[in-house]
Amino acid sequence: MSILSVKTKITKNIQNNLNSGSIKRLLRIISSKPVLALYVSSIKSITDRYLNIYTIRYMNEVYSGKYPVAYGSLFLPYELINGLNLKPFLPEVMGGFTAGLGVTDKTLKTASNKWYSSDLCTFHRSAAGACEMDLFPKPSFIFCSNLACDAAGKSFLNFAKKYDIEDRYYLIDVPHENDNESINFLSQQLEHIFYDVSKKLNKKPDLEKLRQSINHSNNFRKFALEANEIRRNLFDYPQYFNGLNYILPFFGLCGTEETVNLFKIMKNELRDKLLKQDKNKKMKKVLWMHLKPYYKNEIFNILEKNNCRVVFEETSFIFWDELNPDKPFESLAKKMLSNPLRGNGGNRIKAMQYLSDYYDIDGVIMFSHWGCRQSNGLSRLVKESFNSKGIPVLVLDGDCVDINNCPAGQIKTRVEGFAEILNSI
Repeated sequence: MSILSVKTKITKNIQNNLNSGSIKRLLRIISSKPVLALYVSSIKSITDRYLNIYTIRYMNEVYSGKYPVAYGSLFLPYELINGLNLKPFLPEVMGGFTAGLGVTDKTLKTASNKWYSSDLCTFHRSAAGACEMDLFPKPSFIFCSNLACDAAGKSFLNFAKKYDIEDRYYLIDVPHENDNESINFLSQQLEHIFYDVSKKLNKKPDLEKLRQSINHSNNFRKFALEANEIRRNLFDYPQYFNGLNYILPFFGLCGTEETVNLFKIMKNELRDKLLKQDKNKKMKKVLWMHLKPYYKNEIFNILEKNNCRVVFEETSFIFWDELNPDKPFESLAKKMLSNPLRGNGGNRIKAMQYLSDYYDIDGVIMFSHWGCRQSNGLSRLVKESFNSKGIPVLVLDGDCVDINNCPAGQIKTRVEGFAEILNSI
């Protein structure tokens, strides 16, 4: 049996048996050594292969029922959650997985039947539908913040109500400003959460485990920075490599030893490609803003065919300083407050301008995801700021989750037109 037929069979099985029990059984089968080896055998990139193995085994643990699961929004300090020995589960990221599995029609329909508005971000709508269909593992705790996304607070509160754990729902209020008062305010919230969750777990607060998580995060950061530095001069990327595929380890699993290993492998693989690449090879360098469609699409193939390559992504940016394991709550507060998506939209524009200079960018693609107000509302200012530097910007309207909101013909025409502009410069 070919690897393609195996993957097709697994996807069809999930589509036809859409329930958590079926997902749990399939994860148990896929995560076994012989099946997993076959599943990843066609993946050419060593880093992507490790990512797939790591993710499948991790999700098998999350669905096993053996560990306390914590739902979390994207920009949380996951060092804290991993330091509490909880298993993070990111509903927004899983909303992207529903697109890859081709089940969003069902999850979005379920969300609509539960009165979720059609103008809401489809990451959240698909996640909400999946939650209502009981496709997700049952959480013991739910965490979210108001950082970047307005929808998370309400969506996650609905999850807490569904599972009757409102007393285990934590909304982290991230201040608009980044100053000493904000650091103290935020660090006190994080410290309260750490001790309150420990109490509800009937466990003694384990500050040593938290320090270990922070040390892992610092090591991950070190290797990610080295990989990002290599990417300044790299054109010849490993086959199938795409920095936008690393959202789960970059955010939710940071603070784990496996993520350290993943980014160490990435750094080594990218370094080897750099040493072997044709020094005369030249391509137009593109910076990608926001996320990408997580169903099958031709955007990156179209860019490749037109001598353009995404050399860096907004989501791969290491925006925070090294953390201090002896001051865990203060360090994590500073990390959250240094996120370019916090506060004024000018923070994000400034960060993207820095990346465009650092990577000598020829053009910017900002994927304008349906329902993402904080991102889409900034698109005109982003375009104006880059145009003033002579850098073309394509604001690409589409949807990361719902293929019905992303017409392939229109996308192809716009991306080809943008590539033509870049190649004329």
